[in-house]
Amino acid sequence: MKTFTVTIAGDERFDGEAPYTWVVEASDVMSAMNKALAYHALSQEQRLCDLEIDPLHTFEGLPPENCGYHWNDLRPAVLGADGADERD
Repeated sequence: MKTFTVTIAGDERFDGEAPYTWVVEASDVMSAMNKALAYHALSQEQRLCDLEIDPLHTFEGLPPENCGYHWNDLRPAVLGADGADERD
C-alpha cells in the first residue's frame, strides 16, 4: 500500500472554510480518492455529489513538512496507535 494525500472541499467552502486534507493508504490514487471521499462524506454528514477533490492538493505521499495546513491521518498504523491524528 502507498500513502496518498487527498484534499476535499465540501459545503464548508461556501462559508469560507478551508478544505479538509486526508492522508490515506491505498493501492492507487483513485482508490485513495474514493476512500477519502467516503470518509469525508460520512464524518461530515455530506452528500458525495456536494464534494469536490482538489487535484492540485491530491498526490502520492505525505503533505510537505511545513505545508502550513492541518491534515488528518487515516492510515491504519496511526489510527491503531492513537486514533485519527491531526497534523500541521
